[in-house]
Amino acid sequence: MGRLPQISVDDIKGVVAYQPTTVRTDIAIDRNTRNAVDLDEAARAADVLIRDGASAIVLNGTFGELASLSLDEIMDFTRAVVESVKDRVPVFAGATTLNTRETIERARKFRAMGAHGLNLGRGMLSAMDDVAVVEWYRDITEEFPDMAVMLYDDAQAFKRPITTPVYRELAKMPQIVACKYRTVLVISNMIGNGTYNADFEAVNGRIKLLTQETDWPIVNRMFGVDACWSSYINCAPGFVMAVRDAVEAGELDRAQAMIDESPWPGDKFSTAGGPDSWHMNKIMALKTRIHHAGYIKAGPPLPPYHVAPAERGDTARELAMLDREMQKKYPHRTALETVG
Repeated sequence: MGRLPQISVDDIKGVVAYQPTTVRTDIAIDRNTRNAVDLDEAARAADVLIRDGASAIVLNGTFGELASLSLDEIMDFTRAVVESVKDRVPVFAGATTLNTRETIERARKFRAMGAHGLNLGRGMLSAMDDVAVVEWYRDITEEFPDMAVMLYDDAQAFKRPITTPVYRELAKMPQIVACKYRTVLVISNMIGNGTYNADFEAVNGRIKLLTQETDWPIVNRMFGVDACWSSYINCAPGFVMAVRDAVEAGELDRAQAMIDESPWPGDKFSTAGGPDSWHMNKIMALKTRIHHAGYIKAGPPLPPYHVAPAERGDTARELAMLDREMQKKYPHRTALETVG
């Protein structure tokens, strides 16, 4: 148990990309579909994300469709990405399940195929109290002391946020190097009410609390955080890297100005009714937007999360056209290579 992961908190820098699960478009997807993942596109997507500037890749969160893939599909998808990445950046495999034993089984397979770490939420059928959350992560990190962990702090998926006392305990586990902190839908309230402040103080530099790129200038200015997580990199990678460059240059006002002019996420993308309404159809909305932005062929969402009001899809496609304009304004590296 004395081993430590090769990846430390200091290795998490720049833009951490949350790659979608690429679903096949050459077949009809229904409740009986098998082998639904486009593995060639998964490998290509991982490659271009790295070449366009991603410093790490995280798999199988929400719009990575952890909840709607078969075990074989998850394993095949993860293997395709790991083999494409070839150790150029860390890959965090999506190991969250409903229980500890199944998570350990999956993590063991991910380690064998070469994943560097785990994207790890927690059991979600019933909410876990603080003691249970700490024990959950302790069990996994003790079982895999040589694998890094990216916390997945999604208050909606896991029925409550990770609390400040829990963050303090998790920071004692050296395997836990970073956290996908809560989304832009609520982050604007966090600085003011002390949640991020308190959590940042509790981890004492041992876990990097990552916000979306839209909040990166704020947390960089106030707390010196030198990394963010991004799903928008799948729509407009050149823009996200331009924000990164501005933040790293200390030009935070310029970074904020770019964010303010961008269509991400867009007022129309966040439905009326607040976070609960947003989360209800977000997998379909995000995958549709990514797919139609044209950088990564995300394909359709899988059952049961393929059903949503038509206007959610219409809005996603409309915003994807704006994302294509952002690609023209901020061309990504691989696009320039293709033109050249």
